[in-house]
Amino acid sequence: MEPVSLREILNWTEGYPLHIRNELFFENISTDSRSGCRDSLFIALKGKNFDGHDFAYQAIKAGARAAVVSRALRYEFPQIVVRDTIKALGDIARNYRRRFHCSIIGITGSDGKTTTKEMCSHLLSYKLNVCKNQGNFNNEIGLPLSIFSITEKTDVGVFELGMNGYGQLKYLGSILQPDIVIITSVGYAHIGFFESRAGIAKAKSEILENISVDGLVLLNGDTDFFRYFEGRTIFPPVKAGMNRVNDFCGMMTDYDGESFVLQVEGWEKIKFRIMSWNGSIVYPALFSIFIADYFGVPRNSIAKLIQDFILIGGRGIVKEHNGIRIIDESYNANPGSMNMALNYFAMQKAKRKIAVIGAMAELGKWSRFYHKKIAKTVRNLKFDAVFTTGQDASIISEFCGQKGKHFENISDLAQFLCGFVQEGDAILIKGSRINKLEQVFEKLTN
Repeated sequence: MEPVSLREILNWTEGYPLHIRNELFFENISTDSRSGCRDSLFIALKGKNFDGHDFAYQAIKAGARAAVVSRALRYEFPQIVVRDTIKALGDIARNYRRRFHCSIIGITGSDGKTTTKEMCSHLLSYKLNVCKNQGNFNNEIGLPLSIFSITEKTDVGVFELGMNGYGQLKYLGSILQPDIVIITSVGYAHIGFFESRAGIAKAKSEILENISVDGLVLLNGDTDFFRYFEGRTIFPPVKAGMNRVNDFCGMMTDYDGESFVLQVEGWEKIKFRIMSWNGSIVYPALFSIFIADYFGVPRNSIAKLIQDFILIGGRGIVKEHNGIRIIDESYNANPGSMNMALNYFAMQKAKRKIAVIGAMAELGKWSRFYHKKIAKTVRNLKFDAVFTTGQDASIISEFCGQKGKHFENISDLAQFLCGFVQEGDAILIKGSRINKLEQVFEKLTN
């Protein structure tokens, strides 16, 4: 982060200064009193289970130079009093971003946001200075904090934006002000907060309201909502996908259970080997290849770089342990991603194929309906064993008869699985974050 002055903070937040006697400069923005406080501006956020105001004094003791608060605290340290500290965080990030002229890419979608962000960053880093969200810092707190990683040396910022309701992407987009927008898909994630996928598409389209006037929109041309998005752009978007009518068209070949080749139409001499057992990564790969080429990364270099790309934890990494192949998809799940993962897992070569499935969250009134659809898919794929955990996931194991077993407790599932697996098995672990299925992966690999 580049230094920010007290005067700028007061102007950006319309805050009231308290116990401030001289000009201050901040080299970091912190919301956690336990780390990163030295020379920082501490922002006291308030959530359901915590109140940052209770830790402002600790932050100052740890080296913070001032605190942004929504109520004046009794301690005589520098304070900036605002109406809403979360809004203040967004206001600071929005104005900080305006300082810089680097290109900013905003990525949203029901599936593949993080993988697209990571892959774009990986390819662009070949020739450019890139910053990005860390992990899944993509909400009203995480995105502003990520924006502070932009510096004078930054050439490109690559940021994912998440949402589970109307108005959120409009707000996040107003903070990020992207030059390039990528919408990866319109699936079933968070459908419990909407009446239909059309509602999800409407919420996703809000990001287009804040794109720069000379910006670029890259859309999944294979989604049935492409025309809807196209009608909300002020200039023609670029369509990318597997269908031949797309502007940037790819074809997937040579799938062998561990990788596949992506061929881009018009680039016949270059083959992109994607190291992933799950073919659904073909879309993040296609978007990332387009972006890398757009920024001038040599095409032959893109091919080498993309083959070296490593998936991050919880999103498809594979670990071989004691003759057992364990696939970690524990980070998240929705009906679309679950269906794709299960179908590609069925293509694995193994003595036994074991599916460990956690409940899919945020489906609302649609939960039982979509868990039943997944149950039918699982039964048709004829896995050797199916173990489930989480609310409504029992529907899936019940559909599988004697091959299925449900666990109310994640520890019981992990312990049972360790005694059940054998050399030559392949195991897929997939579910929403609320299930904490990463504990099962850790138990199996440790």
